Amino acid sequence: MCTIVGELEKFINSDELLMVSIGTSTQKKFDKYWLKLQDMNKILLIAVVLDPRYKLLYLDFFFPKLQKDKNLVAGMVREVKKIFEKLYYEYAEADPLAAQASIDATRPKVDNLVEIDEEDSHAANMKQFMMLRKEKDVVEIRDEVDKEVVGQVEKLLMMG
Repeated sequence: MCTIVGELEKFINSDELLMVSIGTSTQKKFDKYWLKLQDMNKILLIAVVLDPRYKLLYLDFFFPKLQKDKNLVAGMVREVKKIFEKLYYEYAEADPLAAQASIDATRPKVDNLVEIDEEDSHAANMKQFMMLRKEKDVVEIRDEVDKEVVGQVEKLLMMG
């Protein structure tokens, strides 16, 4: 979505009137269906959180690019986290061994990112996000879900 927003902004800010017209028209249609974060299907957001390359940090990084209201962004991230926690606890309760995680599986591959064309808003956004992930690669224990995952990983590391 951020890629679409970035490309639409380029069209709207273009010097060519046709591009401005197309961008403005498309922006109206896009806003009709995607403007409100709170109306987004939460399953799509859970899928992003479950992707080991992105996790919850992805939402923290990209939501502000889509929505300027910081309170709304924080509320959406909290809501997604609550849904994820509920799913995690159900999963962990059903099969505690399967709920274990591997630290290496979640590390981003930043070194693959080489020179990126400034015109490619998706690639630029992804590079910024991956750099943020690299900076935040330190595990922060903030809540019970984090404690559970970190505890299981530490047990695995001590056994291996």
